[in-house]
Amino acid sequence: FFQTGIDGSKPQIHCRLKNDTTNWCDDKSKVSPKAGMRVLDDFPFSNDTDNPLQVKPQRIKLALRKGEKYDLKFQYKSTENYPVDLYYIMDLSHSMKEYKDDLARLGSKLAETMRNITTNFKLGFGSFIDKVELPFVSTNEKKLKNPCPGCASPYSFKNHLSLTSNYEEFVNNVKAAKVSGNLDSPEGGFDAIMQAIVCKEKIRWRKQARHLLVFSTDAEFHIAGDGKLAGVIEPNIAKCYTDDREYLKYDYPSVSQLNYVAQENNINIIFAIVKKPYTALKESYATLSKHIKNSNFGELNSRDANSVINLVLDNYKKIVQSVKFTSNSTNEIDIKFSSTCKSPIPDRCSNVHIGEVLDITATIQARECLPDGQKSTFVYLKPEALHQGLVVEIEVLCDCPCSSKAHPSFVPNAKECSRQGDLKCGVCTCSEGRFGRKCQCDSSISTSEDIKNCIMEGSNEVCSGFGKCQCGKCECDSSSNRDEKIYGQYCQCNNYSCKKENGLLCSGRGKCNCGVCECQAGYSGDACQCEESTTNCIAPGSDSICSNHGSCVCGQCECKMDENRYSGKYCEDCISCPAQRCEELRHCVEYKAYNEGIYKTEIPPNNCTAFDPEILEKLDDIPDKDVKKCRILDANRCIMNFDYYYEDRTLIVRVLDHKVCPAPPNVSAWIAGVVTSILLAGIVMLIVWKVFTTIHDRREYAKFENEKKALKWHNSENPLYRGATTTFANPAYNRPTSFSPEPITNTSSDPDINFLADTDRN
Repeated sequence: FFQTGIDGSKPQIHCRLKNDTTNWCDDKSKVSPKAGMRVLDDFPFSNDTDNPLQVKPQRIKLALRKGEKYDLKFQYKSTENYPVDLYYIMDLSHSMKEYKDDLARLGSKLAETMRNITTNFKLGFGSFIDKVELPFVSTNEKKLKNPCPGCASPYSFKNHLSLTSNYEEFVNNVKAAKVSGNLDSPEGGFDAIMQAIVCKEKIRWRKQARHLLVFSTDAEFHIAGDGKLAGVIEPNIAKCYTDDREYLKYDYPSVSQLNYVAQENNINIIFAIVKKPYTALKESYATLSKHIKNSNFGELNSRDANSVINLVLDNYKKIVQSVKFTSNSTNEIDIKFSSTCKSPIPDRCSNVHIGEVLDITATIQARECLPDGQKSTFVYLKPEALHQGLVVEIEVLCDCPCSSKAHPSFVPNAKECSRQGDLKCGVCTCSEGRFGRKCQCDSSISTSEDIKNCIMEGSNEVCSGFGKCQCGKCECDSSSNRDEKIYGQYCQCNNYSCKKENGLLCSGRGKCNCGVCECQAGYSGDACQCEESTTNCIAPGSDSICSNHGSCVCGQCECKMDENRYSGKYCEDCISCPAQRCEELRHCVEYKAYNEGIYKTEIPPNNCTAFDPEILEKLDDIPDKDVKKCRILDANRCIMNFDYYYEDRTLIVRVLDHKVCPAPPNVSAWIAGVVTSILLAGIVMLIVWKVFTTIHDRREYAKFENEKKALKWHNSENPLYRGATTTFANPAYNRPTSFSPEPITNTSSDPDINFLADTDRN
């Protein structure tokens, strides 16, 4: 603001742009309001059970000029013994009897477990079946009274026990609750969730407490529109029913309604679903959890009675250790958060410990003046799903102080304005039909000189072809569509020619101003099609944007194209690299699947609560899923087999129900083996030796025979040798005679004489 005069007249108060006053406005006359902040309430952190304080300061007043930013600093501390309200809603159809008995048996243990975290803990119990009307429930009179043996009559929702610190009463009410029956598979759980949230007095939710609503079932859910099957056509009104007949008057709530009331009432919903193989139950509730903020999902294991306690405890730790800051800012006020914690998401901190103080900065910008002449508005900065936060009253400085009619400088029907307007802040505000610096122009009269003033430089069209020139000023055409505006000095601008996405101008996330989208907080791009949040670029259970192998552009990962060539939704895949998350997940898997490993004695990190492993007897392949297989060797040299994949933004981990371990050594077998090996070695050596010597002998004998054959000996006798036998020839032998000779053999006793003689016989 500054003081000046019109045509040398007495000084008047006037508004101009800052850069227009550099040369002609005296510095002493300039008035430039600056952003100012004043702390109204600043009480210290408190663990008081009735009014705990986790944010300081608690109330601030802030003045901002349009377009100006202000960094507002405040602190958050996760205090000890912060009050916790846990309301357990159970599906009491007959198939849930086993789990009801488990809850009754473990109710005291659940309470004791939560009391180890906070002594200010309350517990409540409710149940549901479905709308008591065909085709959901049999309306046969006998079936209504006794739908199954020993069963109670069906109902939509029943509050058995409001929130109380008497845990024995909780156990007794769970035991006393009877199961019932219905006809179709989906249940009326949405009615129960809605009533448990909006019936604050009935359930006795405490304002200053962390609210947990555990929803347990083994079936899918009816949604808005299903009520038409029973003739229920009126939409759900999201109010507490005082009469059971209202369940048959209003339809089931929609998912968006549940999301809205859960956020409005700071409710954290935990979907505790019974594990059922070969069904789509898990996928249904996993998808539902993604569409309801501050909700988590887990499975109950029939083989582990403690699974309900572990599920509640794990999800509570996940909620407490992760803090996200939110605001109820409007389109006129833009608020972005940052903090000192090391987190890739600016408005979120992970692994927050009890007693830790976080320094938070909220960058507040007044994008537009407030509507309907409002001077100020209230915004609420707080941790998600908690009631207590920081109230900021923001005053947007859009008017000069002199614009008020009560200001001394205001002159109605001023002479300086040709008696055709008011002098306000040294500037004429002309009456209808008049314009010009001194309201000297009549919009009904135009001249050729005026027309020149209606043609934009670089153009030859009067008023850009979208208006009429009146007294040197363009009057822009009006569109048949009330929402479409043509404006600007030369009618060169409009609010409908911006880019569209999905048929919506500026994607429905911004305002079109002169052909350019002015996006709402958290969005960017020429059509406001890009989310600035990096949430969708962070793999479930991880803290790294695009697995540190890419950048988040428009809510999607653009992976680095280096030598490794990463790919995948989160840039987690690499063909030439080892499995990316096997080592990261190994300790969490070992702890949650086998209750072993380093986290058995240490507190698991926050990313361990991002998934609940599905324990299977066999890891079958899943068609159309990019499943990553992992084989990890543990400290005992046993092999853990598990795999993981992503279902939208949910990390799914499947684990083999047993480790593959080497068999323990058998000492007797080892001894027998060694002895047998020695004996066999000896026998083998003997056989080898025998074969070797046999072969050697045969070769030597063959050699001897060959040498023997090669020798040539002369026959001769020893001249000194005399044989023992001498033969004599009878000279008369073979002579012809008249008688037949008879040979006579005379053998001398003398060994040296033997002869044969022929004698004649007379």
